[in-house]
Amino acid sequence: MDSRAVLLQAAAEEFALSGLKGTRIREIVQRSGVNERMIYHHFGSKEGLFKAVVEHEFGGMTKAWRDALAEVRGLAPYEGMRQAFSTLFDLVHNRPLIVALALQEGIGGYSAREPLTTDALPADLRELHERGVETGVFRRDVDFDVLYATVLAVVMAAPNMAGRFPSLLAERGMDGLREQLLALLMDGLTGGAK
Repeated sequence: MDSRAVLLQAAAEEFALSGLKGTRIREIVQRSGVNERMIYHHFGSKEGLFKAVVEHEFGGMTKAWRDALAEVRGLAPYEGMRQAFSTLFDLVHNRPLIVALALQEGIGGYSAREPLTTDALPADLRELHERGVETGVFRRDVDFDVLYATVLAVVMAAPNMAGRFPSLLAERGMDGLREQLLALLMDGLTGGAK
């Protein structure tokens, strides 16, 4: 197997547990079974490895998210937005290390990726939102960047809250939790629209 891929997987697991500063190279080496020199060969440093892990883990999710957004773009605003949020929820929850890595990245000061600017937010989703506002389906007083940040916060927090409140999943399952969170998000987006 490719030593770079093995190191990325082992490092993702270690960084998700302890973050950049708390993870030791020897822990990654032990988990991966790959010689320590290969870390420096492939990534240059522990910081370079952390950045590569974050880019790798989020890169696959971002591509799948953008592909999904291209599909919902032609839908009616409410249905498209709901499907987009549902897809994002599923994408995050099918990648168990994403939430922990995002939290660790935040604790470390967001040094692995550039900060998101309003212009960098998904254009397909923004267009869907604008159509919904123009047609009176969505509230005019909810800015797109606030909506996007809220959706990310809800989707990323759900697994942590499910761990803190086990009854969230025990009583509903992940599908039920997703449906209730989507209902709250969509009610907030549409409430008072007219």
